[in-house]
Amino acid sequence: MNYTIKCLIILLSSQCLFLPAVAGPLKDPTGQSLDSCLQDPKNGSTGDQIACETKALASYDRRMNVAYSKLLKELPTQAGQDLRAAQRGWIAYREMEARARGGLFATTQGSMYAPMQADAESDLTRDRALLLESYVRVLEIDGR
Repeated sequence: MNYTIKCLIILLSSQCLFLPAVAGPLKDPTGQSLDSCLQDPKNGSTGDQIACETKALASYDRRMNVAYSKLLKELPTQAGQDLRAAQRGWIAYREMEARARGGLFATTQGSMYAPMQADAESDLTRDRALLLESYVRVLEIDGR
């Protein structure tokens, strides 16, 4: 194995060791609540699992909107306009993705697919909420 590959392996391995320490403070409370809800033996039915996902989706949607509003207030005019356009594009994407996902799951049979569909929907909003919250944290570095 050549020297460059060995160095790369060592570098990547060392990053994996420190990742949990770095990621620790940024735990996702909605994700933790969702995991607890899904793991609760009382929530074993399909309906209960969908309810867990629906609650998480509502939480992520609120968080996304709070972060979006804060960013619009803090960003310079052009950056705010760009964010608004990006958010509108994301909403259009989310709606088309929901249609495509609905078409996919319409081809399935069995109750296990309903929670999977709800999970895919909440994951999409989770990812956007966490991204916008990360942008807010960038602004907070400078005390905004």
